[in-house]
Amino acid sequence: MLLLQKRGVWWLPFVTHFSERADLSAMRSNSSNAWSGGSILAAEAIRAAAAGSAAIVIVGFVSGYTAWAQQPGRRVTQIVTPIATPPVKAVWTPMSGAPAGLLTALEGAHHDRFIERAQAGDIDIVFFGTTETEMWSWPDRGRSVWDRTLGRRKAANFGSQGTRFESLLWRMQNGELDGYHAQVVVLQAFGTGDQVIDDRAADVVDGYTRLIAEIRTRQPQAKILLSIAFPRGGLHRSQWRDVADANAAVYRKLADEKTVFSVNIGERFFLPDGSYNKGMWQDGGANAGAQTPAFEAWAEELKPWLDRFVS
Repeated sequence: MLLLQKRGVWWLPFVTHFSERADLSAMRSNSSNAWSGGSILAAEAIRAAAAGSAAIVIVGFVSGYTAWAQQPGRRVTQIVTPIATPPVKAVWTPMSGAPAGLLTALEGAHHDRFIERAQAGDIDIVFFGTTETEMWSWPDRGRSVWDRTLGRRKAANFGSQGTRFESLLWRMQNGELDGYHAQVVVLQAFGTGDQVIDDRAADVVDGYTRLIAEIRTRQPQAKILLSIAFPRGGLHRSQWRDVADANAAVYRKLADEKTVFSVNIGERFFLPDGSYNKGMWQDGGANAGAQTPAFEAWAEELKPWLDRFVS
């Protein structure tokens, strides 16, 4: 607690909104009234600091009376600025420090490379996700699109096969969200867009809530784009829309449309007649998964968001 002394009088300062001398005559009567009034002004102090306001300290108590009353015409002033929340300490833990069994060998190797990239800084946009996100870096899938679009925006890709809620949370807490100040974090939703979340909703919301909380703790200035899982060809567009509508109710619990936004590009995976565009995703075989046209669509759909949030 801060105490000030002026001419033998100790002052217990409070932050208030007043920029001129306060009328404290009503607080002179007795110590009880004085302390009651002080509590009111203390509450004002808390509200002012929480609102980020600079304010004037003008109030103090001694011997049961206001120091203001003891020294009429006197005023003690001090400009007080809000105390900023200290940044979370960076933790750079390599794969070797992860709990046993948490990371696959591939995800762990990726993590070590990701924290090296994070330490280098200069990242405006960072991607987290599973296989489809990792594929941004694959030469035969998304790499050419990345280089032409996102690569020019100081973007980093921290997507990895094998990513789960628990493993990604640990990675975020151990270096992948430190060392830089992103303007946008793109978090790819896990799973397939062809299935209703339904009875998994509680686990899904809990998993993303923990990830979003970690992002907001370590990158509080960033906007978060939750990119909904892609349809994989199992449904006609009309059927997929029913699934997407049902799942949207779950994602609305996560997206506040102020800091966290959901982005669903699933419509881009269908042809005009409603059938699935097999050029976007292949099911099975050596070339399984998202194809280059899917990354073209992804980049195009993300562009308005990035234009909006990245300076």
